[in-house]
Amino acid sequence: MENILKDKINNLEKLIENTGKIAVAFSGGIDSTFLLFMSKKVLGNKNVIAITGNSFAIPEKELSFCKERAKELEIKHIVVRTSEFLEESYIKNDRMRCYFCKISLFKTITAYIPKTYGAAVGTNADDALRVNDRPDMLAEKEFDILSPLKEAYFCKSDIRQASKFFGIDIWDKPQTTCLATRIPFGNIITHDKIKMIAASEEILAENGFKEAKVRHYGKLAKIELPKEHAALLVNSGSIGSLIKDIKHTGFKYVAIDLEGYTI
Repeated sequence: MENILKDKINNLEKLIENTGKIAVAFSGGIDSTFLLFMSKKVLGNKNVIAITGNSFAIPEKELSFCKERAKELEIKHIVVRTSEFLEESYIKNDRMRCYFCKISLFKTITAYIPKTYGAAVGTNADDALRVNDRPDMLAEKEFDILSPLKEAYFCKSDIRQASKFFGIDIWDKPQTTCLATRIPFGNIITHDKIKMIAASEEILAENGFKEAKVRHYGKLAKIELPKEHAALLVNSGSIGSLIKDIKHTGFKYVAIDLEGYTI
């Protein structure tokens, strides 16, 4: 391990230690998983809480992972239902969508966290460089949410490298986003749309395309995958049955983006 990364780890441990007790907003991604692991390492499992927002826009497999990982780490895990789908500001789906989602999340989790615990998220240094297109970070400031990874200058590659060093098995887990991001801005978010997206992505995952995203364009489902996987899907012997199954979720048309997806 490089000395620079060792220094970052030392700084992170000091930041976590200074909290005394910490509640990690645990989404199941590599960032929050690493933060949760390091929090237990520094403070012990009795002084750490994992808290997960159970949103309709979060894939069920991610929630299951959170429950399993918290159990493995022997950390108290709180799962709370979030209420962003009750907020007009969220479901109208403008470019501040992520901000309103985080406002709902932080309102909920801070109500459940004991006052002696500091609430923390897995925001990293790379995220901080994208503040202009990350309105959710405004919500972090409004609720005084801690960002130890960002403060210790951990970028995504640092997190992956450190996670691999500490034996965290998902160190190379692909970055994921919530299902609401599959709906273009300006198109309202509904439970039915989310269900169609979730079911379609599950169909693809069950057939080996675990990184596939399904964009909701009304009657059209647009499948996006890493570019190198798009050709595999097109030439798959099961492409016909896959399209048929996806149509059964409620879509009338199915298209495949051959250029590959963007997060």
